[in-house]
Amino acid sequence: MTAAAESGSDPASTSIPSKRVYISNLSFNATEEELRELLANFKLVSVLIPSQTVRGFRSSSVRPLGIGYADFASAEEAGKAIEELNGIQFKDRTLRLKPYVPYSPRAPNKKPQKSKVGGSKLKKNSSKILEHESCNEGECLVAEPPSALVPAGTSVFEQEHPEPLSEDTVYCAYLPSNVTDIDLREFFKDYKPQDIYVFRNSGSRRGLYFHRRFTAALVTLGKPEALKDCIEQLSKTKSLGKKKIILRPARLSKIQEVQQAAARKLAAERAKTELELLEAETTRVEIPATEQV
Repeated sequence: MTAAAESGSDPASTSIPSKRVYISNLSFNATEEELRELLANFKLVSVLIPSQTVRGFRSSSVRPLGIGYADFASAEEAGKAIEELNGIQFKDRTLRLKPYVPYSPRAPNKKPQKSKVGGSKLKKNSSKILEHESCNEGECLVAEPPSALVPAGTSVFEQEHPEPLSEDTVYCAYLPSNVTDIDLREFFKDYKPQDIYVFRNSGSRRGLYFHRRFTAALVTLGKPEALKDCIEQLSKTKSLGKKKIILRPARLSKIQEVQQAAARKLAAERAKTELELLEAETTRVEIPATEQV
């Protein structure tokens, strides 16, 4: 499932009446039954919490994506649910509700213009590894390339085809190379940070390797309604290593990419651990006692 499919790819089409509601910032512990009870007063037809299965060597687990969909008997009921429930607290999270917009693919003949950062063209796939602060098992994820940090307005294609943005997650770019999740949690403390992903990757161009590390992060706020204020206020400070950083709303596609990469990494680590245990068991050979003649 793509991020565009989750929230729609055409912002102008959000005015179209829809019986379906898109719910974001949903607690990972929330169940469909609990969500159904929350929406019961609005002639609810059905609810869905998408999830993905992470398969290990011997076991598998199901992880929700933190979003949900609700279908109502009419567009009017869907509108009432959005009006009354958008912004409420549900299982220690601020719910964000908006009309569901069906996915609409971009025109196939148009090609995006190449972006420039500091006069240098960067490969779009120059990605490496990041560390996820909220994972106890050391998940590693794919980092967003520096080319994605071009300020809005520099690409005509991006102006005509804006990507859906998160309402509760900040994308932080050009961070100090030695920044940690602890530093970021302190930096965003007034906005109750929840999940923190730290990106660390190296740039490259035309097969050449540059010894300049690029560090960025994704920070999910516990106060989604303060996203704009957070970006405006913290963009003015240089407390992170006395270095000017860039803050902006994260792209939904990037958040989904991070979640999927986290799941793949977790599955790989579990498979590796289980394989090591299996190999250890098979190499344990019991030596029988020598018979006395």
